[in-house]
Amino acid sequence: MPLVDKLKLGFSLGVVLLLQAHWSVAQKPLKLVSGPQIRKEVAALPRIVAPNAAEAKINAALDRQDLWVRKAAEACSGPDMFWKRVVRVTKSGPALLSVLVSDSGDCGGVHPFDETFPLVYDLRTGDAVRWDKVFPKGRAEEINTSSDDGMPWITIRSKRLQALYVANYKSRGDCGIEIVAEVTEFHLYPDEKANALKVFPAALPQVAHPCASSFALGAKELQALGVSQQWRDAILSQDGKP
Repeated sequence: MPLVDKLKLGFSLGVVLLLQAHWSVAQKPLKLVSGPQIRKEVAALPRIVAPNAAEAKINAALDRQDLWVRKAAEACSGPDMFWKRVVRVTKSGPALLSVLVSDSGDCGGVHPFDETFPLVYDLRTGDAVRWDKVFPKGRAEEINTSSDDGMPWITIRSKRLQALYVANYKSRGDCGIEIVAEVTEFHLYPDEKANALKVFPAALPQVAHPCASSFALGAKELQALGVSQQWRDAILSQDGKP
């Protein structure tokens, strides 16, 4: 084989090996620990035990989230006021850490509030997952916004997801299709129990929050949306089981 061809082959193999190393999900088992409540009925976010450099970045981000809710809950401590937070880990490796956060409270506003949002991190880099980068260019855009209670978060706007959400929505009681027909912003998180990427609407009016049901995107749906094999491997269980 000519030297040039050997060099090209070596370069190609090197690229493949680098991609496999970066996207490998054969990581060390992830061990999480839950700290004490921030205050009564306000759960703290979990932390990664014995973190490497990337995981230490995630722990620092979780520290900031807990600090924010501590200050917010302390400011919500007048007569008949309350703040409650429930957290649930929906994926604990090998590639992603996902925590679903549910806040509810009454801090003296016109109405009590409730918000649910995910925190999803890439265990290889320590960064929050950019879902707009997971989908092919032009299929989703990232929106920086905040919840009704002031928590900063990032949502995704996508016409494809909007069409899928409306098509999969099941009306129930007072929650008719017209309530979610104009939804444009969504939260996304991997759910290892469902072995899917869960999608649910963000920025609904407070009165419509009970209508914000989620739907699941499995392997076939993610592939149809153009999500790469590497990201499907990161989102889903490798054996097809939770």
